[in-house]
Amino acid sequence: MKIILLDKIQRLGEIGDVVEVNSGYARNFLIPQKKAAFASDKNIADVEAKKDELAAASANQLTRAEARSEEIKGSVCEITVPVTEEGALYGSVGTREISDAFKAINIEIDKSEVQLPDGPIKEIGDHAITISVHPEVSSEVTVKVLAE
Repeated sequence: MKIILLDKIQRLGEIGDVVEVNSGYARNFLIPQKKAAFASDKNIADVEAKKDELAAASANQLTRAEARSEEIKGSVCEITVPVTEEGALYGSVGTREISDAFKAINIEIDKSEVQLPDGPIKEIGDHAITISVHPEVSSEVTVKVLAE
């Protein structure tokens, strides 16, 4: 399906680019999130006319994300979990638990922003986690997993 991008999308293109994507990706994510529109002649002309405005809005989002990233950077949260007698966790610590722990200390982090490339945390100790507040901006935080 051909679409025209209304926002810069990592690994896809810049504002105003006409790209071919899977129809499900376009209909279920890009178009509802207002990141793209169907690539009709009218939409292409509209985007070309508004390109500067869209670029300014995108730059504004990036600036807000960078400011938020600076607020989050270096934050530390503690999560207390039940452990076995040998010190192994019952279950694991995932994105939801990390998000909730930061909300408890008044730092708003959505669970979709938490990046766990190695999967959920399954060990006690300090863990460096990446928080991706924007496709181009991320921050490092520390999650301390403690035994109950």
